[in-house]
Amino acid sequence: FPAESGGFGKRRSGRSRARLSREPRQRHTANARERDRTNSVNTAFTALRTLIPTEPADRKLSKIETLRLASSYISHLGNVLLLG
Repeated sequence: FPAESGGFGKRRSGRSRARLSREPRQRHTANARERDRTNSVNTAFTALRTLIPTEPADRKLSKIETLRLASSYISHLGNVLLLG
Protein backbone atom coordinates (compact mmCIF):
# COMPACT_ATOMS: atom_id res chain seq x y z
CA PHE A 1 0.00 0.00 0.00
CA PRO A 2 1.25 3.52 -0.74
CA ALA A 3 0.73 4.75 2.83
CA GLU A 4 2.93 1.96 4.21
CA SER A 5 5.80 2.59 1.78
CA GLY A 6 5.73 6.36 2.24
CA GLY A 7 4.21 7.27 -1.14
CA PHE A 8 3.60 6.06 -4.66
CA GLY A 9 6.28 4.53 -6.87
CA LYS A 10 9.69 3.13 -6.10
CA ARG A 11 12.27 4.76 -3.92
CA ARG A 12 15.22 6.19 -5.76
CA SER A 13 18.78 5.32 -4.87
CA GLY A 14 21.58 7.87 -4.76
CA ARG A 15 22.74 6.67 -8.17
CA SER A 16 19.38 7.37 -9.83
CA ARG A 17 19.25 10.78 -8.13
CA ALA A 18 22.57 11.69 -9.76
CA ARG A 19 21.22 10.52 -13.11
CA LEU A 20 18.06 12.58 -12.64
CA SER A 21 20.06 15.72 -11.89
CA ARG A 22 22.04 15.15 -15.11
CA GLU A 23 18.98 14.59 -17.33
CA PRO A 24 17.64 18.16 -17.24
CA ARG A 25 21.04 19.46 -18.45
CA GLN A 26 21.13 16.87 -21.23
CA ARG A 27 17.52 17.65 -22.13
CA HIS A 28 18.31 21.39 -22.16
CA THR A 29 21.28 20.75 -24.48
CA ALA A 30 19.20 18.49 -26.75
CA ASN A 31 16.42 21.09 -26.85
CA ALA A 32 18.94 23.80 -27.80
CA ARG A 33 20.31 21.60 -30.60
CA GLU A 34 16.78 20.95 -31.87
CA ARG A 35 15.96 24.68 -31.82
CA ASP A 36 19.13 25.37 -33.82
CA ARG A 37 18.29 22.61 -36.29
CA THR A 38 14.72 23.85 -36.72
CA ASN A 39 15.92 27.43 -37.18
CA SER A 40 18.41 26.26 -39.81
CA VAL A 41 15.73 24.33 -41.72
CA ASN A 42 13.33 27.29 -41.58
CA THR A 43 16.07 29.66 -42.80
CA ALA A 44 16.76 27.34 -45.73
CA PHE A 45 13.06 27.20 -46.63
CA THR A 46 12.86 31.00 -46.49
CA ALA A 47 15.83 31.26 -48.87
CA LEU A 48 14.31 28.67 -51.21
CA ARG A 49 10.95 30.48 -51.24
CA THR A 50 12.65 33.60 -52.59
CA LEU A 51 13.83 31.63 -55.65
CA ILE A 52 10.46 30.18 -56.63
CA PRO A 53 8.09 32.33 -58.69
CA THR A 54 4.59 32.48 -57.18
CA GLU A 55 1.33 34.21 -58.00
CA PRO A 56 0.80 36.54 -56.21
CA ALA A 57 4.50 37.29 -55.78
CA ASP A 58 4.25 37.86 -52.01
CA ARG A 59 2.40 34.60 -51.28
CA LYS A 60 4.11 32.57 -48.54
CA LEU A 61 4.29 28.91 -49.49
CA SER A 62 4.05 26.11 -46.97
CA LYS A 63 7.04 23.81 -46.64
CA ILE A 64 5.44 21.07 -48.72
CA GLU A 65 4.32 23.59 -51.38
CA THR A 66 7.85 24.98 -51.44
CA LEU A 67 9.36 21.53 -52.01
CA ARG A 68 6.83 20.56 -54.67
CA LEU A 69 7.08 23.85 -56.55
CA ALA A 70 10.89 23.86 -56.32
CA SER A 71 11.00 20.37 -57.80
CA SER A 72 8.60 21.36 -60.56
CA TYR A 73 10.47 24.60 -61.26
CA ILE A 74 13.84 22.80 -61.47
CA SER A 75 12.31 20.29 -63.88
CA HIS A 76 10.86 23.13 -65.97
CA LEU A 77 14.23 24.92 -66.09
CA GLY A 78 15.90 21.67 -67.15
CA ASN A 79 13.41 21.30 -70.02
CA VAL A 80 13.99 24.90 -71.09
CA LEU A 81 17.73 24.20 -71.25
CA LEU A 82 17.25 20.97 -73.21
CA LEU A 83 14.62 22.24 -75.63
CA GLY A 84 15.83 25.81 -75.95
